[in-house]
Amino acid sequence: MPVVMVQYRFGLDQVVARLAKALPEIVAPNLTIEGRPLDDGSITPAEIIVRCNKGSEMDVNGKELEIIILAHDFPERKANLEERKDAIIEGVRKFFKEEDFRGVAGFVWIFLVPTAFGRL
Repeated sequence: MPVVMVQYRFGLDQVVARLAKALPEIVAPNLTIEGRPLDDGSITPAEIIVRCNKGSEMDVNGKELEIIILAHDFPERKANLEERKDAIIEGVRKFFKEEDFRGVAGFVWIFLVPTAFGRL
């Protein structure tokens, strides 16, 4: 279950609230691995966890919008990680265009890490 952390600056609360709801639909198809079972690389939007955090005055060198994605380090994801990242960026840009929201400075950064997941 990938985790998407959205760090943002003051004044973006409303647009980030809408973006958070859109992110699972943007991220899931770009991180899923076709042919793998659910919980083992194949993911749906319902499995994307989104956490939003408003920045503070103490943040240094932060951007207006930072989207950091943590996901399991499957070889299939690593093989075309740049393409996956680019597709997520395009999805966010499309969302902003549809929202008529322009001029935000930020980034998408995907971290692939070894993980172990189990349901309670």
